[in-house]
Amino acid sequence: MITRRSGLAALASGLTLATRPVLAQEHYPDHPPRLVVPYGAGSATDLIARQLAGKVGDLLGQRPVVENRAGAGGIVGAEFVAHGPPDGYTMLFAGSQTHAININLYQRLPYDPVADFTPIARVASQPLVLVVHPNVPAHSVAELIALAKARPGQLNYASSGIGTSAHLSGSTLRSQAGIDIVHVPYSGGGQLFTDLLSGATSMMFYPYQALRPHVEAGKLRVLASTGATRPAWLANVPTMVEAGFPDFVLTAWFGVFGPAGMAAARVETVSDAIRRAVADPEILAAFTVSGTDALYAPPAEFKTFIASEIQRYAKVVADSGAKVE
Repeated sequence: MITRRSGLAALASGLTLATRPVLAQEHYPDHPPRLVVPYGAGSATDLIARQLAGKVGDLLGQRPVVENRAGAGGIVGAEFVAHGPPDGYTMLFAGSQTHAININLYQRLPYDPVADFTPIARVASQPLVLVVHPNVPAHSVAELIALAKARPGQLNYASSGIGTSAHLSGSTLRSQAGIDIVHVPYSGGGQLFTDLLSGATSMMFYPYQALRPHVEAGKLRVLASTGATRPAWLANVPTMVEAGFPDFVLTAWFGVFGPAGMAAARVETVSDAIRRAVADPEILAAFTVSGTDALYAPPAEFKTFIASEIQRYAKVVADSGAKVE
């Protein structure tokens, strides 16, 4: 027998079920998300973020607004996102410096690269290249090492600052090859390139994009790249591994992060859009021009990768002797 009470209960249940599809149809994003880049406009990270934002925006229906918050080796922008709302509308485009190197470099860091973030997707990897000024009489890594051993303390290497990938690559070469070369850190790119191109500094590890016009003009000579394998865009140049250093693999990697606690459904939405974007031929072509390799990883895999990179860079930074208060 159906009583009045049971009938009302059934009606209430039906109304509840009827409303569920409406609640499930929430659209995200319904306005443009903010994608924070913790470096200046025109930097390698900024360029990749802007290349990606357009295609991801097409897929999401809302184009992320790229916002530069530079300072302190990426710390300013990373801290801003770490303490932001986890609603999926404030995300960070960063990578190895902010989430693997800084934790091992700085005595005090105002964010935790693991606890304070939600990994959304790994996007790309960018090997560095070792270049020398033409007045350095070395046409291979072996010749460069022999020259450095014959002239201890006379060759130097430039970097964009203490603890940067350029610095750590140079210090890794110094320690693994057992050579005495001098680190010359710069605070800005202008003087760094002026001195490298004039021969005031002997060599540098750096992303290929910024070096390419000088290499093509014969003003710098490429000796090697720092990835595990030769990149397609520099297939005629050996890697440091091929040059006899099996543990010398140092690349700048990039990914997208949200603050800790970002809803899983929104993480999946953004991650899937990134997955499709980095497989797009236009993005792949743009990455090739900038010396970048697309290398997507979903949230769980990206999280595991970050943890392994923090451990790996602990040794790299310790071996370099670099520390920042």
